[in-house]
Amino acid sequence: MKYINIASVLGLLAHTVYGAAIPMNVEERQIQPISTVTGSAGTSYIYALASPIPANIASQLAAAVSAVPTSTIGVLPDGGVQTSTPVVEEVPVASDPAPRPYTGGYRNVGYYGTWYIYARNFKPSDIIASQWTHMLAGFWDINASGEIKPKDSWSDIEITTLGSASTAQGAVNGIFEQMFRLKNENRNLKIMLSVGGWLATSEGQWGIALGTPEKRNTFARSAARTVIDLGLDGIDFDWEYPRNDVETAAHVDTLRLLRQELDAAGNTLGVDRPLLLSMAAPIGPHFITTINIPEINKYVDFFNLMAYDMGGAGFSKVSTHAANFFMATDGSTEFCFVNGFEMYLAAGVPASKLNVLGPIYGHSFAGTDGPGTPFTGAGFSTWGETDVADYSLIPLGDDNMLFEDEKIMAAWTYNKFTRQMISFDTPKIVRLKTQYLMSRGVGGIGFFATNADKWTTADNLVNTALETLGGISVLEQVDNHVAYKESKYPNIRVYDGVKITPGKVLIGASTP
Repeated sequence: MKYINIASVLGLLAHTVYGAAIPMNVEERQIQPISTVTGSAGTSYIYALASPIPANIASQLAAAVSAVPTSTIGVLPDGGVQTSTPVVEEVPVASDPAPRPYTGGYRNVGYYGTWYIYARNFKPSDIIASQWTHMLAGFWDINASGEIKPKDSWSDIEITTLGSASTAQGAVNGIFEQMFRLKNENRNLKIMLSVGGWLATSEGQWGIALGTPEKRNTFARSAARTVIDLGLDGIDFDWEYPRNDVETAAHVDTLRLLRQELDAAGNTLGVDRPLLLSMAAPIGPHFITTINIPEINKYVDFFNLMAYDMGGAGFSKVSTHAANFFMATDGSTEFCFVNGFEMYLAAGVPASKLNVLGPIYGHSFAGTDGPGTPFTGAGFSTWGETDVADYSLIPLGDDNMLFEDEKIMAAWTYNKFTRQMISFDTPKIVRLKTQYLMSRGVGGIGFFATNADKWTTADNLVNTALETLGGISVLEQVDNHVAYKESKYPNIRVYDGVKITPGKVLIGASTP
């Protein structure tokens, strides 16, 4: 079966590397497999090749796929820092949780950063609740003993100026009070707490914070307790980049414990709807090989594939597309979404458990002659000293020429006078991507930076994706939880009935 999975990956990647046989217009013709093979790991799709795979490419791709972990790594350290001769322990062997059936309908998953209430002035009430099935709010961190904690308690649970804050003794306020009220306005909206994030995990902090069984147990228990206290629907785990085998094992063990504690906490809610567990999942093959996909698949309800940040001025060697689905032939892509997507399928994850998240922002490059050429640094930014620009603020028109490549599914602007390039997704590219994802049978779509969209029906990226799926009526319909009798906060134990006044609505189509 492993040979079949590798062949499936190599077949599709041959398309992407050499640009052969990829439809120029996905709206007219979808990519179709010439055959399928169904086994214990699911269905493998084999695609026709325009030409044989060169030996050097085939060997590289086979090595990448075979490097995906296929079983739990059996060592964990007593302490959080790995040494040349680490003290190890056996990973607890857990029975496989009962499979969770796919409910049908698409998930639409958004990330809400709790810092949005500051300079961006984007409050929970600005979320158009009807667009989403799941909203991931965060990020929260871990203290020295392993307990979960907010990065900014003022914004998250204290501020009282976000709208009709509860004055009950001991009430929770802040963003999470508003998120709970939002759930009562749309019972199909599940709010999950995101813990971690790139800044908390990129330098190995969580390898230390979750480096012992005691800390992992403490973290899992406190996370489940926080879900009940804040009236949430689950946890989104964002330890994105384990660095070595020891951290990979700790990553899996933390998810195992989270699943265990969330299931126990869910039993207190009195309804037959489990609390949810998801994971922010890398799309770069070099990062995918550091996580144990088959073991993770036992514990998470779905994976949120981060189909963005594939290129940027802070880490790319040339001006690179940041969210391309396929490979380019001009050196402007370092890797692509489909490479990583096929690796999850090859590791046994059904497409219905994969949500594919795109960016509502762009990456900029200064001092460049365009895609695939050198650059001198970051260009236009709305995120401080970075190369990142909100989609709604990216300059268009005048000398900023827009390019949309249907073959690789990427867009960018280039200004030949300022020599600046910005890579981002347009409504056209989002439409093409969504059509492709539908053809591959994914369970959901999603977006990062919900604050950065445009608020017209024609330009709103989320609306574009939803219309392509078939409208809000095709979204998954599963009620959220609203009864939390064991919460420590009185306004979560009993909803106070305060309505959310929408801050954003989509207006009519924009004029060209």
